[in-house]
Amino acid sequence: MTLWAGVDIGNATTEVVLCRDRDVVTSARTPTRGGKGSLRAVAGAAQLVRRLADKHGLTVDRAAFAPTPPVHSTVERVQLEVPRTGRLTIVTRAAATTAGDAVGAGAPVSVERLDTVEPGRPVIACAGPEHGYAEVAGWVNAAVGAGRDVAAVLTANDEAVLVSNRLVTALPVVDDVDIERVLAAQLVAVEVREGVSPLQRLTDPFWLADTFGLGDDERADARVVADQLFDSVCAVVALDETAGRLESAPPPELPSGPAHIVYLADIAAQANSRRGSVTADSLVMAAMGAAGGAPADADALADALGVPVTRIESEADAARAGALTTPGIPAGVVVVDVGGGTVDVVAADGRAVLPGAGQLLTVATATALDISISAAEYAKRAEAVTAVTVQLVEDEHGRRRFLDAPIDGRCTGWLLTAAPSGLLPFTSALSGAEWRSWRLAAKRLVIGGNVTRGVQQVASGATGVLLVGGGAGDDELVRALTEQLGRDVTVGRGNVAGGLGHRFAVAYGLVVLAAGGDHPRTAHP
Repeated sequence: MTLWAGVDIGNATTEVVLCRDRDVVTSARTPTRGGKGSLRAVAGAAQLVRRLADKHGLTVDRAAFAPTPPVHSTVERVQLEVPRTGRLTIVTRAAATTAGDAVGAGAPVSVERLDTVEPGRPVIACAGPEHGYAEVAGWVNAAVGAGRDVAAVLTANDEAVLVSNRLVTALPVVDDVDIERVLAAQLVAVEVREGVSPLQRLTDPFWLADTFGLGDDERADARVVADQLFDSVCAVVALDETAGRLESAPPPELPSGPAHIVYLADIAAQANSRRGSVTADSLVMAAMGAAGGAPADADALADALGVPVTRIESEADAARAGALTTPGIPAGVVVVDVGGGTVDVVAADGRAVLPGAGQLLTVATATALDISISAAEYAKRAEAVTAVTVQLVEDEHGRRRFLDAPIDGRCTGWLLTAAPSGLLPFTSALSGAEWRSWRLAAKRLVIGGNVTRGVQQVASGATGVLLVGGGAGDDELVRALTEQLGRDVTVGRGNVAGGLGHRFAVAYGLVVLAAGGDHPRTAHP
């Protein structure tokens, strides 16, 4: 019996299966070296075949290969223009600490000049980083005792509670504020709410218009500010006469060719994310790039292996042939290969290659959470846990467990994801439930949207979708696609040859096609 080697060199990984005719003997995979289509990648694949054969005491007789150039997809983030708010400016919508439970509005005045303010004129006391909490509280108390109308206190230092505890009158206090920016304004409004109560006044566009004396043509600006402050428990809004004269940013340049564009605001809206908890003023996009020169052919692999290599013309045909060996699949199922750069949708009589897959999801995650690409790569994959203490974590289902070894105390309150080095902290801005909601929404829009378009292009009436490739290992992606495609479409994962799982569809499909004898072109060493 002939011992075949099916060799699939992908953009990220290379898969190899060894088969006696069509019976699988063994399989393995390794990272692709030198890039898909390169001679170095072919040499690496040949090395993997030889190592796998030697390990099992086998001798490879023939190989099957589909020389395919890499599909390049560029992925990038584009910053969108922030909605215009005219003369109104949100100075801050979050602070390290706050104190008080009230709202106040007035002209900004430095704390050392409070004694110069005429009585009855509402003012906001502003303390720069050079002023300590005791000094700030002393000036404010003296001003209030002299009849000055101090409506709120802003400080640049992280000392809101320390200042508040020393005030004779309860006032809203916010820290970590850009005091120079506040002092440049004509009027400032400050609101702080304790407990779980959200803002009440600064989220009311009518209150904003009245307090800041806005004209009818500025009511839309107040509406934008109010919308941005929903879900906040403290905020500082200023009236700046120069803000309305800022130049508008030019619209982003979008690709003219095939592209997948996802607005982060759409993900945040679908996840019902709290305003300000994730970045929403950007888009991410993936576009097809030039494929480069001709790939290394079957002759190169034949020389590297020293055995005849049958050249299969279509990698897509191989993927479908391998995927269709999955037990229990219905007739007419559409095969979807989810990779890093592209989503390949293959039906019986059509194929679509769409940019935007795993890499685009990584960039969307990194941008939304303002974290590194490497951290986002791990965070996007699966559920996270919240560090309750240095040795106690809680998962997204509310279950708690103790860790074998304590984590760094600075990670308490952070979300942690599994990484090769252990638990990796990646954000403290979201709860576990919020992160789960955003992550699932991102998978629906980034990858689910692409798969839906591909299925509509090649088989609009399909009732079954079979996932293969690296992305098929994501349990949440199966759920996301099920939700995206609807209840009339059955979504499942490939189990190539009834036991290889979802990754080896192309490698095994090459053997299926080559052993069938329909591809006579063979390269000899």
